[in-house]
Amino acid sequence: MSGRYDIIKDFLDALSVYEDTAGPGADINYRGFIDHELEKRSTESPLERRNVAGQVDKEKLGRGNKKDESIAILVAYLYRYAKLYVKQALEGSPLQTIDDFSYLIVLLTHDSLSKTELINKNAHEKTTGMEIIKRQIRLGLMEQRDDEHDKRSQRVMITPAGRGVIFAVLDKMAQVSAVMAGPLNNDEKNILLHLLAKLDHFHFDLFSNERHTPLEQIISEKIGG
Repeated sequence: MSGRYDIIKDFLDALSVYEDTAGPGADINYRGFIDHELEKRSTESPLERRNVAGQVDKEKLGRGNKKDESIAILVAYLYRYAKLYVKQALEGSPLQTIDDFSYLIVLLTHDSLSKTELINKNAHEKTTGMEIIKRQIRLGLMEQRDDEHDKRSQRVMITPAGRGVIFAVLDKMAQVSAVMAGPLNNDEKNILLHLLAKLDHFHFDLFSNERHTPLEQIISEKIGG
């Protein structure tokens, strides 16, 4: 029982620190408390970041939001790392890229999808998506048929050969996932999952409904910058 009470005491101590930091009259709420704890963790155990920049003048250094820039750069790096790991995992497979795998794994969970539905689920432009689908059809991993309800549309489905290819690489792709999560503990994974899901929800809405909206308008209307 003492362990359980220790946890409650630690929580109350942390909450007290948050209240003192926020100051009198501040809006004390759960979200603010979580943000405070995350900020405290990042300052207590700072990670040394790779320095890829050269020397620039002070005026250029002062531009932009450094946190926003760091997030964008690190997300781009993570995608590049994932591509490298996936390339290794798919060696010897007819699948060439992470997109090939993604399209087939989505189809595996549906009886069929229209080409447009499949492309949108993978957040691709139509031209890029069509090339991926054509390649999979040519390899015999997908097949297409006319849509019974919309003669202008075609539906695609995974073939038995496609299922075989997917199941043959699942273990390797699971290894990719494990490597991508790296040294994160379970709590850190849960936090990261929440934050990434929040970003994906935001960006998929833009992709689906406002992909041609100017960036300045997105910032002013959606972010409040």
